Amino acid sequence: MRTFRLLVRRSAWLMLGAAIGLAVVLVAATTAVPLWATVVLSMLGCGALSLVPGVRELEVTAARTMLGTDAELVAPRRPRTAHRAQTAGWVLLHLVGGLLVAFGLFAILPAAVLVLVEAIGGRDLTATLQVPTAGLPRPARGALAVLVALVALGLPWAAGAVAARLAGRMLGPTAHDLLDVAVDRAAREAERTRLARELHDGIGHALTIVSVQAAAGRRVLEQDPPGAAAALGTIEDTAREALAELDEMLAVLREDRPGTVAPLDLDAVVDAHRRAGLDVVATIDLPEGLPTMLQRNIRRIVAEALTNAHRHGGDGATRLTVARAGDTVTVEVVNPRGGGAVRRSGGRGLAGLRERVALFDGTVQAGADGETWVVRATLPVPEGAARE
Repeated sequence: MRTFRLLVRRSAWLMLGAAIGLAVVLVAATTAVPLWATVVLSMLGCGALSLVPGVRELEVTAARTMLGTDAELVAPRRPRTAHRAQTAGWVLLHLVGGLLVAFGLFAILPAAVLVLVEAIGGRDLTATLQVPTAGLPRPARGALAVLVALVALGLPWAAGAVAARLAGRMLGPTAHDLLDVAVDRAAREAERTRLARELHDGIGHALTIVSVQAAAGRRVLEQDPPGAAAALGTIEDTAREALAELDEMLAVLREDRPGTVAPLDLDAVVDAHRRAGLDVVATIDLPEGLPTMLQRNIRRIVAEALTNAHRHGGDGATRLTVARAGDTVTVEVVNPRGGGAVRRSGGRGLAGLRERVALFDGTVQAGADGETWVVRATLPVPEGAARE
């Protein structure tokens, strides 16, 4: 039943092409020119018809609903030359295919039926139609009539199947469309990567402090109630800041409001890690007036580097140095190695840090230096930014 309905829809699509094609041919035939000129004018008319606004949209809709094609079809808002060429070829195929099928059903098929009736009954029914039987004997004429009738009846199925197969090529995306899709996909992937990096740097940093403070508070809950209260206070403040940052990011995703850039507050980042138990010796010397996006990235880099030191570092002081020298800003974090083992640099934190720095054409160096682990990021300062 499904195949029959599909055949009916495809036949209707072909008959629609036949009706339009017949109108074009009749208009061309009124010019009283030779047959070959009529054919040329008809083809030019089909090409001109394809340039009418909305024709491609109608053809795409008809191909989807009537031909039943599963191919990707494109109706661009701003068609290019390639789209117009595609549409012209498709309209010509639609109209010529429809005319051929209509000729087969309404001219060839009736003639074949008459020949078959003549061959069976012996009556001369085809003399006025001038059907070329070439003096064949009656049985041969009957067999030929049956074969021609079957071919005529099969034309709608064959032409519809061919059209459905060609729809994806002639109404599908052009090379430029595929490039646009690839660019859009790359942009979406880059946006997802950026969001993952923001979540890791912001929420991951906050959860590290929360987990460290929770463990410290649990250990001193009975022996040092004030210390436990301070740890809980740090957890509360950090969680509140993380929720505010998450709410801001979700608002940007929902496009409820534009994202805001947090001010450069490195002291707050350092104090949070100090309250969590990390011994940080900080030297911060930056001028005012740095670009806001550069400030945000410096803050993220400091937070990520201190988080790594907190998670993986050994006992001892962690040295943080943030300073501007000429046209670059350098962030350096040096901490003791935990357990004497050299850490690998393939984690998500350092990978995200490298991606973040690469956005500003900066460089990152991370690795062991004797008994210490060093993370050093260098960022260029855009022209026109504040000078020391």
